[in-house]
Amino acid sequence: MSEYLNFNDISQQIPIKKVLDWLNIPYTEKKGELKGKIGEDGFIANIQKNSFFCPKNDNIKGGIINFVSQVMNLSLRDAASALKVQFLREQTLPKREIPDLELHYCKYLETCGIKEETAKKYEVGFVKQKSVINGRIAFKIYDHEGNHIGYVGFNETKKDWFFPKNFKRPLYNYHLYKSQKGIFLTSNPFITLYLRQLGLNSCSLLGKSMTDQQEEVLKTFGNITLIHSELENIINRLYPYTFIKAPKIVKSLKDYSVEEIVCF
Repeated sequence: MSEYLNFNDISQQIPIKKVLDWLNIPYTEKKGELKGKIGEDGFIANIQKNSFFCPKNDNIKGGIINFVSQVMNLSLRDAASALKVQFLREQTLPKREIPDLELHYCKYLETCGIKEETAKKYEVGFVKQKSVINGRIAFKIYDHEGNHIGYVGFNETKKDWFFPKNFKRPLYNYHLYKSQKGIFLTSNPFITLYLRQLGLNSCSLLGKSMTDQQEEVLKTFGNITLIHSELENIINRLYPYTFIKAPKIVKSLKDYSVEEIVCF
């Protein structure tokens, strides 16, 4: 039996602004309207009506389901399902005990410039034992209060990430941070570990987009150095609250000295 989807509820309950932030789409906001781009087409979204249109393409318009369908190249049903999973689905399964995985140092970590002692200290490594992350490099994840909440996994061959069902991304390694003055913010936890290895405070979004919870925490920092390939939306959301800069990285971080990185 196919999943039941109430298109009307999905369309009305999820603000289009949250959808843009989830998809990491840059926009400007003025007088109840959001303006941005879908590929080469500019769009205007009405916050109150929770809808959008493209001034130069009459065929691209509608509500949030239409928007996700257009951006992600999904059918309307698949777009509605993706929205339901991301914003509306509640945890109904009983909580399972989080396993204590054995994390083994591997060649890929060495390639990333991460030393064995760093991997051990920050609890990351290749998983050999039977689990949903078997055959992946796993990062042990803690919430902002330092409670272990699970693992995320990376497949070095396919270059894709595994997140547990209903997993809510904290700022990776934020629980180790002791000051709100400044931090390096990355999308990639491998880069975060490399920076911490150099003695630099760094956290990761664990993805290209920024969640509302992550945003509220990051607003409290005095300054942020953002290392990210798709940075505009994050800068737009944070710059009213903190000093944020995004240096142009023209080579591998391993080719920069610590002094150069500090001066980014």
